[in-house]
Amino acid sequence: MGWSIIVKFERIFLKRDLMRIFQVTVFFFLFIFCSGLVDAQQLKENELVVIHGEKFVLHQVRTGETLFSVSKKYNVDSNEVVENNPDIKKDGLKIGAILKIPYNENADLSQAPVYKKGDPSRFEHHTITSRNETPYFIAKKYNISVEEIYAYNPEVRRFKKGTELRIPIWDAQPQPISEKTTETSISSTRQTENVQTQGTSDNLQVHTVKSGETLYSISQQYQVSMNEIIKYNPDQHSLKAGAKIYIPKQNLSVKTPAKHQEAMLHERYFEHVIESGETMWGITQKYDVTETELKTLNPVLETGFPAGVVIKIPLRDVTTVEAKPVNSDAFEKYQVQKGETLHGLAEKFHMTIPEIKQYNPALAERNLLINGEVILIPRKPEPMEEQPLAIGNSEETRAVPEYGQTEEESVYDEFYKVEIPVEIPESCKPDNMGMFTNNTYTISLFLPLFLEANDTLNKETIVFTENMDSLLVSETTDDKVDTLVEEGTQEDKFIKFYGTSRNFLQFYEGVLLAIDSMQNRGMNIKLNVFDTQQKPDSIRRFIYSPDFLQSNLIIGPVYPNVQSEVASIAAKNRIPMISPLAAQSDYLKSNPYYYQVNPDRDYLALKTAELVADEYFNSNFVVVKTNNYANTPEGKIVNMIQEKLYNTGLLNQPNGVSFSIYDFEHEGAFGLRRILSKEKENVIYIPSANEGEISVAISNISNLADDYSITLLGSNRYQQYQSIEIEKFHALKLKYIAPYWVDYKKPSTIDFLEKFKSNFYTEPDNFGMQGYDIAFYFLNALNVYGNDFYNCLPYLQVDLTQGNYQFEKVSQFGGYMNQGVSVISYKPNYDIVRERVEGQLHLATN
Repeated sequence: MGWSIIVKFERIFLKRDLMRIFQVTVFFFLFIFCSGLVDAQQLKENELVVIHGEKFVLHQVRTGETLFSVSKKYNVDSNEVVENNPDIKKDGLKIGAILKIPYNENADLSQAPVYKKGDPSRFEHHTITSRNETPYFIAKKYNISVEEIYAYNPEVRRFKKGTELRIPIWDAQPQPISEKTTETSISSTRQTENVQTQGTSDNLQVHTVKSGETLYSISQQYQVSMNEIIKYNPDQHSLKAGAKIYIPKQNLSVKTPAKHQEAMLHERYFEHVIESGETMWGITQKYDVTETELKTLNPVLETGFPAGVVIKIPLRDVTTVEAKPVNSDAFEKYQVQKGETLHGLAEKFHMTIPEIKQYNPALAERNLLINGEVILIPRKPEPMEEQPLAIGNSEETRAVPEYGQTEEESVYDEFYKVEIPVEIPESCKPDNMGMFTNNTYTISLFLPLFLEANDTLNKETIVFTENMDSLLVSETTDDKVDTLVEEGTQEDKFIKFYGTSRNFLQFYEGVLLAIDSMQNRGMNIKLNVFDTQQKPDSIRRFIYSPDFLQSNLIIGPVYPNVQSEVASIAAKNRIPMISPLAAQSDYLKSNPYYYQVNPDRDYLALKTAELVADEYFNSNFVVVKTNNYANTPEGKIVNMIQEKLYNTGLLNQPNGVSFSIYDFEHEGAFGLRRILSKEKENVIYIPSANEGEISVAISNISNLADDYSITLLGSNRYQQYQSIEIEKFHALKLKYIAPYWVDYKKPSTIDFLEKFKSNFYTEPDNFGMQGYDIAFYFLNALNVYGNDFYNCLPYLQVDLTQGNYQFEKVSQFGGYMNQGVSVISYKPNYDIVRERVEGQLHLATN
């Protein structure tokens, strides 16, 4: 009975029009913000421009202006200003921002004065002493605007007791300036005023930015932090030559800029070994440095970026890891001594490097220790006696977990909890969440559902007659159907799905559940579903339709060979495009609006090599060769592991790691014992993708598990191999990097499974979970951050069923790839656990 219900339900799904039945149509609003057009023009006062056939006046926000004053000046409604400048909802009215003001012919722009206050003469400090001191109260007290308070205190999120504010002070009253005044004369006057007023200031001095200077180099020159410079110059995140900025005065003598900059660069740095595949751009992003700074410290980079070279990376102001333990008794603070390494500390404290990084996440990027910095080392808990655990009328003993157990197993999770303060940009703060919930978002979903092929494949009818229990089956031609209907009642019969279309029906059903969840939160969504089949020609009739061009988000197509035209249109129209399943794509490196959910093979190989170098740097590593693996993906992993182990400096050292290759193809299993170690952990990797070869090798290696401690390094494909008994994976403590992991004990996962079964009468497979996760994640991004969500994704926390997304930009002009992967471990007690998640940002919960 259960199967017939499922068959009937899925048959109905295929027969009906997916786009018509499940399309959720609400009010639709789409605004294309032409920032590129505006930015490309040189701003002139009250310049009239035409954008998409509509006339706008360009206006630059100045100190003292409010939304009300701007709308009044141009004789337009303030709501119209907000509609055409959606960033106002997100960031408020920012000084220096360029607004598009709808042109009103009744506004006399030639006579409207503009009050320009220029830069502040000085700053005063105000400390909030009570909750009654609101932004309006403080602005009133100092005769300034609320916008000015926020502009010169960009780091302040909430006005609370004890917060110190910088109050801009203008010694002279602003004078009205004609609209026809040129920007050049205004800029010149302002710069002269700055030099005169700031020259007499007690706490600030003026610096004129030179070509090539950065916030970092200037901070080093004046021995102040970059944050301090930004505090007094909130609009100078991107410095331009000739700009004048405020620098807090210090009680230290300032050296000659060029000499001081060079001296500071060479005095404060740490070292990084360039590895295969790394790029200059990647290093600048990873360590937040400029290419100029790197080349100043490392002249070798002037001619290339060679692998194996040790380069110096300049240190920033923070020399200690900003990790805050919830329980101070759980950790000791250890000050790093000169020459100490992560490998040495791991040996000293009987930990793995990932465990040290778990409590000191800043080390995950730097991977090197700095002399004098303070890190957290967990204190080993005191041994506890086993306590009886009552279950019904019987008693069992519950052993206390040992130090170093996985997060899932340990009862000390809360005791060792660490929070990492993260500076969230103003536009990505939780205070701004929910501001886009009134918008309606159009989602375009491209899937190879093969609707016509499924209809043709299942053209059979079951007819029930009143006088007989037998079934009459016939083709559904018009004549036969009419005849059979007269004899009795008719129902459709499901035979089978065409090709792999059932997988994508599950994916679609997962998307529907995600949409339902977001609608229950108040989000307005319109879903367009396009059946792409598997041919490029099949999508051309869709991609130029108004429904598609109005998309806010594109999910699919699935196959790379049909993505080309969709990706091109998405890039031109700045529409985020999600590649849901493909792990290799040429568009990733060239399309800044392309999001690849599956990490590519190179990234999984890199994380596998890092796993070995971080956890098994003192092991006996053995490559079991079953064929010629040169120039194969598996062979690339061998090379990367060898490179990582070499860079540790511990390769073939007495207390380090040994590396050997055993020719299983020619020598068989008989010689394995002579290369295994009784003293060290034996880590074995089989560089092959052939299930038969891997199965034979594992069968022989598992016979040695009783005599040697062995860890088998594998891949997420191993769990699909039917010829290998799962007991062997547990005996060999299989460990691998996986892009997905389902925790069936998690309440949110249980809730998803129940909803899926109740709606679709079947269990979700990986495709159903993937459809739900992708749609739920990116719909949350749209709902919280709006169309321009890409900068805020590192701060988006969404509970998914099988993924842990962390999207990172792959190149300067490329798109984003998910780098949230899990370390999966098979335990001898037949548990399978996720030990940790790699690549995710750690956010504090307070």
